[in-house]
Amino acid sequence: MVDVASTSSAPSLGRKPYVMSSGTQTALWGLASAVFAIALWSAVIIFVKPPAYILPAPWDVLFRSWSERATLFNHGLVTMSEILIGLLIGIVIAVPLGICIVAIPIVERLFYPIVVAFNAVPKVALAPLFVVWFGYGFMPRVLITGSIAFFPILVSTISGLVAIDPELLRLATVLRAKRSRVFLRMRLPQALPSIFAGIKVATSLAVIGGIIAEFVASDKGWGYLLVQASGTLDTTIMFSVVIILALVASALFYVVGFAERFFVSWHASQRSR
Repeated sequence: MVDVASTSSAPSLGRKPYVMSSGTQTALWGLASAVFAIALWSAVIIFVKPPAYILPAPWDVLFRSWSERATLFNHGLVTMSEILIGLLIGIVIAVPLGICIVAIPIVERLFYPIVVAFNAVPKVALAPLFVVWFGYGFMPRVLITGSIAFFPILVSTISGLVAIDPELLRLATVLRAKRSRVFLRMRLPQALPSIFAGIKVATSLAVIGGIIAEFVASDKGWGYLLVQASGTLDTTIMFSVVIILALVASALFYVVGFAERFFVSWHASQRSR
């Protein structure tokens, strides 16, 4: 005789257990991290009681961010424009140059040492030259941002294009596939995960580049606001800007990650997500 109780308690064959998506898990863990950081910050304020000009309370930073929201927004439009345009310039130049370096050996011999030497120069040292060449305005700040974001994308593009499975190349040779066809159908798709990894790194560097550029040559933007606040020891508004920059960098990172899942969904690195 079939046990009715055990039968009724058994899960229905047609009902699938709920599985939380990777995006939801990431969002929840991000929220948990933020709550933990704020709780730790609040505990330091309550028990250590540092002076407000050294470490302001999180509620004071939140109130100041709200009261100065118009100022933060107006300066943020400038900085975000520099970050996004500079990042786009870095992508548009780095990816084609990486393809040329891999596809054309003479380009690698001529340009790659120059690129490596250019990356070794601190961009803070180049910023005054950019101001002299392009004036004291929007253009030098965008170029500084793009120059900082450029190199990791270039290196990741080259690494991805070179790291193709040799067996696939042998198969293409046996099938007498054209070199251009092998490049477009085999090398470039296999390099996409590496290219996206480089762009992820470049998003954070673009934020850093935008702020560095505003430190040197700007009368507006979040970097300019940080310089002004540091001169008056206004750490509350400084914390507001720093937190906003962290949120912007994180948002750009996750936007690139979403684009990667869309364009490279076939890759093994995305199947478990």
